[in-house]
Amino acid sequence: MADNVRIGTFGKDAALLAAEQRGFFAAEKIRTDVDIVTDSPTLLRNLISGRYDLILNNADNVIAWAEGQGADPKPNDFVIFMGGQQGLKQKLVVVRGVNGFADLKNKVLAVDAPTTGFAIVMIAMLKQNGLEQGRDYTLKMFGNTTKRADALERGEAWAGMLNLADDEIAKRGLKVLARAEDYVKHYARGLGAARRDWAKSNEDLLVRFIRATVRATDWTLEAKNKNDVIALLLPENKNNRAHAEEAYEETVSPRFGLMPRARIDMEGIRSVLDLRETAGLMKPPVPKAEKYVDQRYYEKALATI
Repeated sequence: MADNVRIGTFGKDAALLAAEQRGFFAAEKIRTDVDIVTDSPTLLRNLISGRYDLILNNADNVIAWAEGQGADPKPNDFVIFMGGQQGLKQKLVVVRGVNGFADLKNKVLAVDAPTTGFAIVMIAMLKQNGLEQGRDYTLKMFGNTTKRADALERGEAWAGMLNLADDEIAKRGLKVLARAEDYVKHYARGLGAARRDWAKSNEDLLVRFIRATVRATDWTLEAKNKNDVIALLLPENKNNRAHAEEAYEETVSPRFGLMPRARIDMEGIRSVLDLRETAGLMKPPVPKAEKYVDQRYYEKALATI
């Protein structure tokens, strides 16, 4: 009988799709129940409540909610057990009337949550261009990328960090003011995190889950499987072949793609901590990245492949 793993995430990356559809989870006797959410407070609250066993999300949300800096002020004992993707392809997208950072002064900017996630990247980018949160602009919560884009299109906000293709941005009558990759070199995304007590109580299941994901990641990154990976990505990209191919290129990119062997991106986690300090959300001395990570589960999985 297969063991069920309840997962919360914003979307399925190529490795998760491969693990589900190419039999890597089945080989480990794992059945997955994946819930796609549209905002980070829902994601983290469901992890805390036990509705999810684990989440696949960026390091910033895990760290913020661990420290009681998320939408709920209570600290949580989370553990990062596996890597996901690296780097950041998010774009600071603005309405047509904005031609520079100065045009965002005294404007409303769209975020998923004001103290977590890509909002922190935007805050850091704006700070480098002379704009301070609370003094020069206002943040308003709308939800995920699509909801933030809708808010800009409706005129309810002037800017937001979005992960949309350039042609879709243009189709919405919006434009790119800046790209996160020009400001942030390392960023840990899509990594695996759980409540520390759940990880301890379900070590064997967690190790099997990691082992399946490592094998799925290996398969995804093998060049000979390119067409099969694109086929997996097509439904996630509304059957738009060009977008699926673009998603594939990002998936295998050494800067923006999957971490080889699902390795934990410690440099990316350190970068997130630096961004939170720059945004004024973490005061020195900032904790070490190791505070939020337990490599034992990953190392045990890797040793059995």
